[in-house]
Amino acid sequence: MSAPLIWIITPAFTAIVLLTVRRTRTAAWLGAGVAVVLALLAWRLPIDQAIPLIGDWGIRITPRMHLLGRQLVLTDAARPWLTWLFLGLALWVGGAAIARMEPTFVGLALTFSTVLVAAVAIRPFVYAALLVETAALIAVPLLVPPASYPGRGVLRFLTFQTLGMLFILFVGWMLVGTETGLPGSALVLRGEVLLGVGFALLLGIFPFHSWMPMLTEEIHPYAAAFVLLTTTSVVAIFGVGFLERYTWLRQSSEVFWGLRALGSGMVAIGGLLAAFQRHAGRVLGYAVMMEVGWALFALGIGAPQGIVLFFALWPARGVLFALWAVALSGLGRRQDGLTYHLLHGKGIEFPLLTAGAVFAPLGLAGMPWMSAFPIRMALWQSAATTGWMLAALVMGSVGLVAAASQVLGVLVVGKQERPWKVNEHFDEGAWSLALFALAVAMFFFPQGWWSSAQAMAAWFPHLSR
Repeated sequence: MSAPLIWIITPAFTAIVLLTVRRTRTAAWLGAGVAVVLALLAWRLPIDQAIPLIGDWGIRITPRMHLLGRQLVLTDAARPWLTWLFLGLALWVGGAAIARMEPTFVGLALTFSTVLVAAVAIRPFVYAALLVETAALIAVPLLVPPASYPGRGVLRFLTFQTLGMLFILFVGWMLVGTETGLPGSALVLRGEVLLGVGFALLLGIFPFHSWMPMLTEEIHPYAAAFVLLTTTSVVAIFGVGFLERYTWLRQSSEVFWGLRALGSGMVAIGGLLAAFQRHAGRVLGYAVMMEVGWALFALGIGAPQGIVLFFALWPARGVLFALWAVALSGLGRRQDGLTYHLLHGKGIEFPLLTAGAVFAPLGLAGMPWMSAFPIRMALWQSAATTGWMLAALVMGSVGLVAAASQVLGVLVVGKQERPWKVNEHFDEGAWSLALFALAVAMFFFPQGWWSSAQAMAAWFPHLSR
């Protein structure tokens, strides 16, 4: 038995079965159950070690699997990442029924996530770009419901993912055998530039970010948030693999300074643009853009603190974005849109959804008592030595706070006084309260997921020491 068979092939076949289920709630519970089981297996089963069963009988899970002439490799160091990834997938898939998604969402989401796991596991690793492009193609039916047509955001998303894949493939071919190349050489310089352009296209780094707010404006906010968050997170892991593999990259102080500068600029631009929007979905898109910036800044801090902070961002933002996406889904479904003039005064009728639509961006901005605050504080402290970077990070957070305040004002200020009344469906209210409680609990008990982030950092030994 091999690790890729458990955490790649098994969920892929499960996803195919779930595509035949006709009720979203049934598919959601089944998909979430499978994801939780896979997360528990990743937590408890060591890879490439003997696992005793009965008496002298036992099994060993091998880290490698050969498939179509390529290797899929998941080592024991990847288990903490797999645990968090499948727990996050269970959270998003389990909320599909609350967000009133199509029944096919669950199977497609599981397929999409599995392909991205394969992108991280494949060797030679440059083939990951092809799997990222495959995941982007699978995302199209996720983003575009049946009997609908793709909008400009979906087309731009596909275009940028395809161009980014071509850049990464070309760089991988060009840099064969240069893992320990001399810094400053012409080949290395060209590789750095082309690699930067490729990842800028894949991650939506400024000025290639326009597809993010376009997607969250045109597409169902739950599907858009899931695709954006999962894609950018796993592509970022792919990028960390380049830093781990190429000595001349991780030994270049200019690369890490550039990551910090680019990350702080992304946070500032995303926050400022979010503050001037008139559509709640576009604010969500700019918040994802800011998360990319936070991740880049964390990586730019350098080893070992930077890689730990990079992984520590994952659990906090996963919960807050799930809360935000559910809230916007409920509000948008009732008002047939998320423009501010449609939402005017509706918060009085749906206070629980309003709380999710306001507290989630506030938490992502770094508000105390929410899950993202400890990580934001650590990143602000790391930026304190460079004044303009700290100012950019704070400016971005202030912009997102302003955007959340504007959404709050739109939702609770009506033309006439009306009594507050809870009109949400029971499952919407219960799920929103559960996610909010989880976000607060993560603030009070950060040691659990902080230790997991440290364990995940060991996956990249050169960067974590």
